[in-house]
Parts: sequence; structure tokens; C-alpha cells
Amino acid sequence: MTNDMGHPLNVRLRERFGDEADWPEVTGLIAPYLRIVIDALGPGDAVTFLTAVRHALDEEESRAGTIHLGFGAHLWARLEAASWGNSLAKTSAWEAALTMHRLAVLAPEPGLGAHVDAALRACLSLRVPAAG
Repeated sequence: MTNDMGHPLNVRLRERFGDEADWPEVTGLIAPYLRIVIDALGPGDAVTFLTAVRHALDEEESRAGTIHLGFGAHLWARLEAASWGNSLAKTSAWEAALTMHRLAVLAPEPGLGAHVDAALRACLSLRVPAAG
């Protein structure tokens, strides 16, 4: 998958992690999946979805060291509460989230939360036109 350096997500990732050449390996691997989420869902639904991802990550972290169902179950509960529904775009986003989570488990720094936060900022910039 080729990188779209002009994509608003890349702008936010550069703000957070610097030039692409200096990104942690995991950032380069997670970025295409974040673009899938944003592009498949559009900025509005992507905000809903990525917010659910962020809350699922927070819940997983808060339950670390205890018996719990894990990230996927926490994410599903958040999406079900938002009356998420089902479509090909939403299935794509779901699969992308699970893959990003797996990559972040294998390379825990800087953490999936930092990537999701950058994607949320990108979505918000797409939803709110710049003052000109």
C-alpha cells in the first residue's frame, strides 16, 4: 500500500512523530490501517469509531493484570452502545482496528492510543473547514 503523504492523517502523524523517515516502524505499519478507517467511514463516522477504539484501549489498559475479554470485546461493547450497525465500510474499519491493535501489541511503543489520537485530530480537521 502506498502512502498518501498529503492525507490529513499523515499531517497529524508528522506533527506527533516527526518526519516519516524517523517514524517508529510500527507507525509506518499502522498508518495505512488508520487511513482505511478514515477513508472508508468518512470523518464523521470515523470519529465515532476511533473514539470507541480509544475507549476500548483505555478499558483494556485499566484492566491489565486482570481477567477480561480483551480489546475486541471492549470495542464491540462500545460500538454496540453507539448502535453501530453493519456495512462493508464498517467491517473494514473493524478489521483494521484489530490489525492495528495486534501490531501495537507486538511493538508497544509509542502505543496505539497515540496513533488513534492523531487520527482523531485528522478527522476533526476534515470536519471543520479551516478559517480563511
